[in-house]
Amino acid sequence: MQLSKKLQNNKEKLEKYLANLGFASRRNVNEFLKTKKVTINSKKVKKDTFIQNDDILNIDGEDLVVELNPETEVLIYHKPTGQVCSNVPTDKNDSVFQGLPARKKGKWIMVGRLDVNTSGLLLFSNDGNLVNFLAHPSSNIDREYLCRVYGDVSNKKIENLLKGVKINDELTQFSDIVAVKKTSKSKNHWFYVCLFSGKNREVRKLWKTQRLDVNRLIRLRFGPILLPDNLKPGGWKKFSKKEVLKLKNILEIN
Repeated sequence: MQLSKKLQNNKEKLEKYLANLGFASRRNVNEFLKTKKVTINSKKVKKDTFIQNDDILNIDGEDLVVELNPETEVLIYHKPTGQVCSNVPTDKNDSVFQGLPARKKGKWIMVGRLDVNTSGLLLFSNDGNLVNFLAHPSSNIDREYLCRVYGDVSNKKIENLLKGVKINDELTQFSDIVAVKKTSKSKNHWFYVCLFSGKNREVRKLWKTQRLDVNRLIRLRFGPILLPDNLKPGGWKKFSKKEVLKLKNILEIN
């Protein structure tokens, strides 16, 4: 039986909803449904299932109240070192999600991720379209980090990193590198660096190509969003409605 267009406007395909919430990519969402126990209002999921607001979606025993087309919310989290960017904590490490405010509907979706030893700005939203826009390489959004590098840093090495080096056969580079003035003769050097991609451990890998090790890494900025100076590690700040609107205007998205 085909749903009428009017009825479909108040519903959404389960596969699309799961992909927008970050449970799986749109390419892999069908495989996700095969490997997980998923029910809607206690009923088994069938092919081409539609969901609507306030349905109870249960994934492997965890309930989620469905929220279609929610009002966009954005949250800044100051990730401490030692936390993992995963929904599930490990035996040794807490999850970043454990420090976030609870939601009555929908879920917080993470924009990219930081490795366990990196701290700083981590973004979350309940809006899957916004998250996809912020994270997708085609959006050309830069990230800024403060990093402490150990070793002999020369002008030639800095030039190499700005010009671009091969990592896994792909040209990768910093868009900007600014040195912090040294106050000692230590082999540790502090730099502000910017780049337009967010691949796994990319900042560390870039320095490693020059035989330099990053022993401290803090993300300070994601596009126009700055880590507040007064936000302590483990703390979060939710955007006001005006701040969300301003962000969308800057990004030129609806």
